[in-house]
Amino acid sequence: MSTPAAASADRTGERAGSAGEYRRRDSVTVVDSVVVSRQPLTATRLNDAAVALVEALPTDQFRAPERVAAETGHELDTVERLFERLATRDFLEWRPSRDPEHRPPVSVVVTVRNDRGNLARCLDALAELDYPDSEVVVVDDGSTDGTRELVESREGAGDEVRLVRVGEPDDPIGIGAARNRGVDAARHDVIAFTDADCRPRPRWLADLVPCLAAADLVGGRVRPAGGGAASAYEGVNSSLDMGAYAARVDPTGRTPYLPTANLVGRRDLFETVRFPERNVAEDVAVCWGALNAGYAVVYTPRGVVEHAYRDAPRAFAARRGTYGASEALLASEHDREDGSVGVPVVALLVAVLAVVGVVGTGTVATGAVALGVAVLGGTAGVRGWRGWRRARRLAPAVTASDLVASWGRSSLSSAYALSRELTRYYALPVAVLAMGCWLGGPAWLGTGVTAALVGAVGLPAIVEYHVHAPETSRLAYAGYYLADHLGYQFGVYRGALAHGTVAHLRPSARFRLA
Repeated sequence: MSTPAAASADRTGERAGSAGEYRRRDSVTVVDSVVVSRQPLTATRLNDAAVALVEALPTDQFRAPERVAAETGHELDTVERLFERLATRDFLEWRPSRDPEHRPPVSVVVTVRNDRGNLARCLDALAELDYPDSEVVVVDDGSTDGTRELVESREGAGDEVRLVRVGEPDDPIGIGAARNRGVDAARHDVIAFTDADCRPRPRWLADLVPCLAAADLVGGRVRPAGGGAASAYEGVNSSLDMGAYAARVDPTGRTPYLPTANLVGRRDLFETVRFPERNVAEDVAVCWGALNAGYAVVYTPRGVVEHAYRDAPRAFAARRGTYGASEALLASEHDREDGSVGVPVVALLVAVLAVVGVVGTGTVATGAVALGVAVLGGTAGVRGWRGWRRARRLAPAVTASDLVASWGRSSLSSAYALSRELTRYYALPVAVLAMGCWLGGPAWLGTGVTAALVGAVGLPAIVEYHVHAPETSRLAYAGYYLADHLGYQFGVYRGALAHGTVAHLRPSARFRLA
């Protein structure tokens, strides 16, 4: 007998090539036979047939591979493989296919516990949805603040709102279990999830549901609701916001999961892949479970839900700590061996030699410094020679000055990524090390470690504020930045103790040599 997951896997295999559309990115140009992307600088030489296919894609309109193949006379498989390869290298932008006529009835599930004020605003937003047929299922988990009475008043007013009572004030069943109860109570075959502290925009379902004509699970963008320093910071660094570009969900990629603050899928998926009965990372588990079961899981920046973030720094940090604690749980359930942040081998070698030069004496110190200078000089020479050869080969599409500017941006980007990862996961242990050096070790070592820590913590905040220009002061942004990373890090170590694992803290899980 065919299971829902097997049927979905069959559907996914059949429509894998037709489940997306492509366009050229704004920063991409074609010069002779060279395709060049300026942000970041990437270039590749293509044959004439491939160039013609790329030029068939405009920058202001998405097109399906089927249409391009039909117009150019190429095999569909050839077009799909080329477009996918170029999208992976950021020459092309991808988005999931949509059928505007696909608008089946939807059940919206909202779980809540003692959040009457936010829920009222959420229900008001859901009442304004521009969608032909939907119901709202509110799953209340033992609230005592009038939440149930609020929902009952909406039921009595004739709204398409139903209350499902679960849990007790002193014995809640938890978020994951409550979501499963919402699935069981839903009347329709498409089920959407949002949270009580969220406010879906009017076209939320109208933008997302048509994607289910070609996918099984889709998530939209989550943006801050209202103003304030917390919202300004979250507009740059929210873990719920998957960004401005569509993507296929990939646990090791740029879009690793979809938050249940903004999630729409088929009933058979949620019946096959149940939410784990816990309060953290249940959305991650469902997304990864759906992928493992063969379902197509995609993200699009359309279908926006606004989220009311906690303004108080203490509550903000506590929420980040909850997120951080879930990393140990996920590490205990899923192996993670491949680090995501590249550490340049040359930079690592030079840093080690610099330490030897400072700590050592006599010939050892002199030799270490000399070797470090030689490594830097040799690397610069090799880079320059390779850059000159590339510039000659790719001219006039790419010039030597383009390569120099790209190298500078790449170096800053690497420093940013490395500093951010160190700040998020290792700042507290390094601070303890610095304190130990000050108290019982050589003062110069304590000074060096402290200076390195301050630089690593400060660089990402400075870069983010400069690039994104959030509507808040530098001081306020820095405060939430520290609350974010230190709160998250505290949760990471708390989770390690609670779940008895440090798999998520191993260097191999965070870094890779580049």
